[in-house]
Amino acid sequence: MLISLKECWTSIYFIAQLLINCYLVSFGVLRRQLDKTINKMAHIKFLIPFILIILVSCSKNNQDIENSVNSKQGSWLVDVNDIIHLDAEKDPIESVDSPEFVEISSSLLDDEEIVLSYLHNDVVHVYPMSVMEAHEIVNDSIDDYFFAITHCPLTGSSIAWNRSINGEPSSFGVSGKLYKENLIPYDRNSGSNWSQMLSLCINGSNIGELAQTTNLVRTKFSTIKRSFPEALVLNHESCDSDGCVRNLKSVGDEPVGGADSDINDAEKYFGIVDGERATLIPLSKMKEEITVLHILAHQKRNIVVSSKNMSFMVVFNIGTSSFTAIQDSLPIVMKDGLGNYYDLFGRIVSGPELGNRLISPTSYHANTFAWKDIFKSIEIIE
Repeated sequence: MLISLKECWTSIYFIAQLLINCYLVSFGVLRRQLDKTINKMAHIKFLIPFILIILVSCSKNNQDIENSVNSKQGSWLVDVNDIIHLDAEKDPIESVDSPEFVEISSSLLDDEEIVLSYLHNDVVHVYPMSVMEAHEIVNDSIDDYFFAITHCPLTGSSIAWNRSINGEPSSFGVSGKLYKENLIPYDRNSGSNWSQMLSLCINGSNIGELAQTTNLVRTKFSTIKRSFPEALVLNHESCDSDGCVRNLKSVGDEPVGGADSDINDAEKYFGIVDGERATLIPLSKMKEEITVLHILAHQKRNIVVSSKNMSFMVVFNIGTSSFTAIQDSLPIVMKDGLGNYYDLFGRIVSGPELGNRLISPTSYHANTFAWKDIFKSIEIIE
């Protein structure tokens, strides 16, 4: 079929109008004008299939935008399709909000039990993993410093956050939601939802804010007893209330597997995190004795200090310094070239810079599937 030059230019004009309107439709504007435009184009019916293709494409793009950004709960930084239990009621699991502690010598914990340990102002608090599996969040403080210990039983990740937000102490609760099987705590001051493994507010008035993470040592109880005899242990060793529910989950919570990567599914990893990037260290590399490994992660020099026998792995930023391991001298685990000796928390306990402490990047253990699911960029230290 032949058409005149005038008809051709008219067609091009109306197609241009369609493209502009289609762009506006993707943002929910001027939808009714499409019908008017189509009516004007009755004399060029041969273009209708092309028009329909454009409309379908715009409709799909609009749906993708809505899925990744908006829900009835407001904007999200992640795809709402990846939020499990989006409409869950808050606090299906009770956080520990008024923790009580006993001296470590009075604790009935088994020496082999895995614990999380936190240091501030020379005070060490110890959190049994059995309690963290049941409650997931402990809102704690030492002196005037407010922090939260968070643990996700599904992804196996444990992270400590400063819980002062915008200068005001808050507390965190279990939102009941999961982001790709990972815990989403919410802060009770604003109701904002946070991704635990990303340490990022992904929904609410604090959206886009990063949580301030601090060093949390995961090890077995005997290592802490030998290193810090003055430590205090969370006194919550038996769970009898309705709020103490271990591994609370429902159908659909199980890991579904992640994107392709170089991760070995049979391996377990400790990761150093920077935004959506993770540098992973295979736990199979751990040796029985204390070792110090110098690595480069996210353009920063770090040391990885670990011992399979004592069940710990910690990471510190080091600048230009070099370190060597110290055996059989707990709490001391290493020394630097200046004669400073360091404990598990990177604190100098002896030497010319006594009292100083190394900075730890955001780093933690997590189940292998979680690294694959949550992080867009992964590097593995071979």
